[in-house]
Amino acid sequence: MQPSKERESSDDDPMDDLDDLLDDDLGGGEGASDADAGGAAAAEPGARSAGKTGDAGRVGVSGRWFSAKALGLALATVAVGVFVGGLIPLIGGTIGTAGGVFVASFLLGLALSTRRYVETGIAGGAAGAASAVTSVLGVGFLPIGIDYLSQWGLPLVAVGGGVGLALALLGHYFGRDLRAGLSRDIEG
Repeated sequence: MQPSKERESSDDDPMDDLDDLLDDDLGGGEGASDADAGGAAAAEPGARSAGKTGDAGRVGVSGRWFSAKALGLALATVAVGVFVGGLIPLIGGTIGTAGGVFVASFLLGLALSTRRYVETGIAGGAAGAASAVTSVLGVGFLPIGIDYLSQWGLPLVAVGGGVGLALALLGHYFGRDLRAGLSRDIEG
């Protein structure tokens, strides 16, 4: 019997379904072939694995190292987190935005079954850099803010992006850590 190239589904991880939904394409996904083909997939065991060979890349739309779908999800989640964090009274602004990046990336780490540090880091860094620039432009008179950005813009973007990157990576790490702790069996 030949070894299968298909990915084994684990019954002990309930969040695999969410990951499968994010990683499958609309027409050629794993769930579509199971539902539509029924017994045809059992008759041709190489059909599904042959269709997946182009899908198993490291970088791409559904790559293992970098996924464009996961980047889009991370950007949307972090953007919502930044918006909601900025709405918090009394601590909105910079602290609320930073908290929004952390909480959003924490929730991503908690929800996704695969490691997506690169995508979450890019989203957090972009949110931190954008937040730093918009906070300078929103303070005082606009020509003064533009003059300040022309003098200190690059270091400001670098510091804001670095803080956003660090918060996103920490949040994603702690979310994955909590997810791993919740999904393990208690031995006793």
